[in-house]
Amino acid sequence: MTKRGLLYFTLSEIEPRVWFMLTGCNFNCRGCFRPARDGGGTLLTAPETLERMERACLNYYGNVPAEALITGGEPTLDKEYLLSLVRGLKERGFEKIVLMTNGYELGVDEAYVPELEAAGLTESHVDLKAYSDELHQWYTGKSNRPVLSAIEKLNASRIELLVQTIYMPGLVDDEEIEKIAQFLASVNPTIRYRINPFASVFAYEKITRRPTLEEMERAYTIASKYLPNTIISRSCYREYPTPPPQKTWITVYPDLTIKRRGMKEQAEERLAWLSSVRPRESVERDWQNEEWDFTLRHSLVGISESPAQHSSKQKKAEPESGQIKVKFPQALHRVTKTRLTELEGDGLNTVEDVLKHLVERYGEQFSDTVLEIDGTNNHLEIKRSFNVYLNGMNIKNLRGIKTEVRGNDELIILSWVSGG
Repeated sequence: MTKRGLLYFTLSEIEPRVWFMLTGCNFNCRGCFRPARDGGGTLLTAPETLERMERACLNYYGNVPAEALITGGEPTLDKEYLLSLVRGLKERGFEKIVLMTNGYELGVDEAYVPELEAAGLTESHVDLKAYSDELHQWYTGKSNRPVLSAIEKLNASRIELLVQTIYMPGLVDDEEIEKIAQFLASVNPTIRYRINPFASVFAYEKITRRPTLEEMERAYTIASKYLPNTIISRSCYREYPTPPPQKTWITVYPDLTIKRRGMKEQAEERLAWLSSVRPRESVERDWQNEEWDFTLRHSLVGISESPAQHSSKQKKAEPESGQIKVKFPQALHRVTKTRLTELEGDGLNTVEDVLKHLVERYGEQFSDTVLEIDGTNNHLEIKRSFNVYLNGMNIKNLRGIKTEVRGNDELIILSWVSGG
């Protein structure tokens, strides 16, 4: 039985889900930001990996979550291992099994996609680095023809498909984004397409700079002409609307050691990796000059949620409305028929007031889905399957539904089954 290197599992604190970080890759992307591509980790068979994952989840969550994401490195390098891993996840009751891949092996092996579908894979995220084969070969060392073929194969299957591209100024920018969007639209105009910003501070080679907010807005506008399901985000986000950026996350190593890691630990890990290709002092200086902060990341994600509101020029020109903005997860769109709504702040003093107003607007279906209501005293509680954030803070860490709200506040309702 074959083995793969496992660097660690990541457990989400937003919603119960687990990431598998496998090592090794068949691409040599110049702008790669993951040390996992170079191998290492603990060599495990798929059953051994599953057994340790299960123990980690039981220790932290008390049960096995419904969602797993397999990433790396490149997870598809060992077909036997990956198929066994997916089957094992399905047997353990995982409802959503997501593969994050460069797609190359899926395009080379005609049987790979059908076998993954039969094994229980429910969703695949394919990184399409570039549409130009020459540019793709320069950036990755490989042709993109198998990747394009993989996208077509996945689209023809029952596996949900999301394609993502990193916007790299001067390389993969407006012209290349438009070619990619045109290709994807020719395959299926309803394909979900995500444009991620290049983070030069974390890149293996500093081949270009970080894109500006205006460049990302323009890329979104171009792609959405062909693909209405275009979003701007980061590959690690699963919720929509976007949750507040996390500052820490739970890492479980193969020996089941648990560590709460943050940006400082991640930076040190990547600093050690990048120092092998350029002087440590140079990397540290770059980071000081161009900090990749949470605020900018959150702004980039917001472009596709409400494009007109994320231009800095427009923001300055707009007066404060005094309204309370409420964003809904995909799980509620069938009830609300919208991703967000704005409520007049007058008379809404607490989160509870806002929720009652939403019940009046969207009726019993909203109430039955989101809330527990005590019929004797009309007391509200939010169901365990939902979390509510006020201006980036979980209200559980504030005063719960009694938390005060005011004009221009933003509430985000997230469900444990939000889509990516």
